Amino acid sequence: MNILFLGDVVAKSGREAVLRQLGSLKEEYSADFTIVNAENAAHGKGITPKIYSSLIKAGADVITLGNHAFSKKEMIQEIDTCSFMVRPVNMEPTEAGNIIVIRRFKDLRIAVVNILGKAFMSGITDDPIPAMEKLLPQIRADIIIVDYHGEATSEKMMFTKYFSSRVTAVIGTHTHVQTADERIIDGCAFITDAGMCGAYDSILGRDSSEVMQHMIEGKLTSYTPAGGPAVISGCLITVDEETCRAVSIRRIQKRPA
Repeated sequence: MNILFLGDVVAKSGREAVLRQLGSLKEEYSADFTIVNAENAAHGKGITPKIYSSLIKAGADVITLGNHAFSKKEMIQEIDTCSFMVRPVNMEPTEAGNIIVIRRFKDLRIAVVNILGKAFMSGITDDPIPAMEKLLPQIRADIIIVDYHGEATSEKMMFTKYFSSRVTAVIGTHTHVQTADERIIDGCAFITDAGMCGAYDSILGRDSSEVMQHMIEGKLTSYTPAGGPAVISGCLITVDEETCRAVSIRRIQKRPA
């Protein structure tokens, strides 16, 4: 089976590109199951129930989040109505939302979980490895996909090597920069970061001039997402349906013409 994973959807540019192209992407890559990280889909920070519903309607099977999961107040109140959305297991508030989402493909149960890295993250309730150790006994599935949302590349690789025999894929998100290190580790697919679905002419999806004003001139700025055509980034994981182990992972990037 083929699992399509799209990296962080950023603001209107990325959101509209994914909504417009997801159907054709699934067809092009013969995707049987689709996961989309959408924690930045609402104006570059957070997600709303309306955006969640639009992505599911467009063809996403599971939506993953990250450190901005609860940036929009309505998400805290309504996240429990979003059945196919998974929030980071090791992030406050701990009582809201799903920490495991399981869906079926044929006779296979596919579990998707979301975890935050330790470096440069706030609001973390537990380090990634002990958090995953506590979570694994709760998962009743044939295939386990982990969205590891974190800054540090070494953390992501270390986590994958530690859990490679127990999960099917570890896909890194958060940095918005697609890495060229996709590989299979003991039957577990890995990439440090799947990349971004957002404005191509930007700084990580944000308006470039605003970022420069802040970083060079020290000006206090708001968070303004960039506009214009979007790049779509992600990866395609092929899983053996008999062994439930990953056999290949391929980077995907669609740049605007």
